[in-house]
Amino acid sequence: MQTKNKYKPVVHFTPPANWMNDPNGMVYVNGRYHLFYQYYPAAPNWGPMHWGHAVSEDLLHWEHLPVALYPDELGCIFSGSCVLDRANVSGLGSIENPPLIAVYTNHRISDHLEQQSIAYSLDYEHFEKYYGNPVIPNKGKPDFRDPKVFFNPVKNCCSLVLAAGSRVEFYSSENLKDWKKTGDFEAGIHGLGGICECPDCFPLMTEEGEKWILIISMILPPEQAGKDKDCFHRMSHITQYYVGTFDGNTFHDTECSALPLLPDYGTDNYAAVTFQNLEEKVMLGWADNWDYAAQTPTDADGFRGQMTLARQMKLVKTAQGYRLAFSFPGLDSLKASAFPLFPGDNRLHTQTFGLKTTVNGPGKITFRNSTGESVEIEVTEEEIIVDRRHGGQTGFQKDYDSDCYGINRAPRLCQNTSIMEIVFDRCILEVLADDGMTPFTVSVFPVHPYEKICVTGEISADFYQIQ
Repeated sequence: MQTKNKYKPVVHFTPPANWMNDPNGMVYVNGRYHLFYQYYPAAPNWGPMHWGHAVSEDLLHWEHLPVALYPDELGCIFSGSCVLDRANVSGLGSIENPPLIAVYTNHRISDHLEQQSIAYSLDYEHFEKYYGNPVIPNKGKPDFRDPKVFFNPVKNCCSLVLAAGSRVEFYSSENLKDWKKTGDFEAGIHGLGGICECPDCFPLMTEEGEKWILIISMILPPEQAGKDKDCFHRMSHITQYYVGTFDGNTFHDTECSALPLLPDYGTDNYAAVTFQNLEEKVMLGWADNWDYAAQTPTDADGFRGQMTLARQMKLVKTAQGYRLAFSFPGLDSLKASAFPLFPGDNRLHTQTFGLKTTVNGPGKITFRNSTGESVEIEVTEEEIIVDRRHGGQTGFQKDYDSDCYGINRAPRLCQNTSIMEIVFDRCILEVLADDGMTPFTVSVFPVHPYEKICVTGEISADFYQIQ
């Protein structure tokens, strides 16, 4: 099972080579999912950012396209989003050939000035930068980045949400070129405080009507990060969400959860945002961690960084309040060939596979090899626990196998029978526990391929291969 690319995932997106981080500009157009991403094509470490570009028809297999945006006189190309301008309100295309508008942050390295700019494309591959950039200038405010455009149903125009220090700001525009600030939202009033990054804002339907979701990736204050080993404060970067309303000007946290709401409890899911121009809400995140991303093992092509699998979401009302629930789109046809695993040890012949498990009570699923490397997924009455401390290489960074980073845990949301979906792809493990409401994304770097799956306790599992 050894291959030249021991760690490069099969169905988790990776760059052609070298460094990648945040997903950007995700949009669905003419039957293809477009993924842009933070990319430094010259080395396997962070550098002057470009927008890489890839497309897919199934969210599992990706075709690389040429780099979409290069650094310019305004700076590097930081994170942002794309919107298909169907009505050509920008005047940069036509009704017959609507332009794809990229809204992104220019970051000037010399003084870290961050401003918002736009570019447009008529073939959805080659972009022309707008002559009037920046469209949202900045007079020196730090941490002013990552615009995410969305349709504003109240004003019948486009709005965007933008990270601005400890809060996010909202802007609206009639033409995608002239933007006016309409409101803001302070992240730390409820939930986690810190520096905001990569926000997203969108509606989801529930039995009680429409609710809005605000997602914010957070850089925690140094004095908070790692101080407590709970699932909220153990890392320097974490993503949270809020459930509430959008009044056309700003978001309101009407649900006011007593605890922060996390879309992922693992170490390796950051800057996750949704696809535009898609009826269902599908999210993708960077499956890595700023604390060790530049040190992780890599293969011959020097790739560093992968995306999570796409996750379709819905909003579910629980006894604890509203929670996002996730599923993996695109895997149903592969599950058709699934077969049940026996309790105890089962031989493993591939390093890219899925498990659909039914949880009737406490139990454990373990992947291991003959050298003693193992990763464990444990279900107790109170918690879901993913332990990667002994999963493989750990010495590349001091905290990687610590209790704080190596043991991923979250409180149970389902006390009765539930479904747990698991996907493992060479170096990345994704778990959607408690009917998808308790997700984990965890990297692991086995020196030798895992050879066995062991299923114990009150868990049954069906296995399917992913190619």
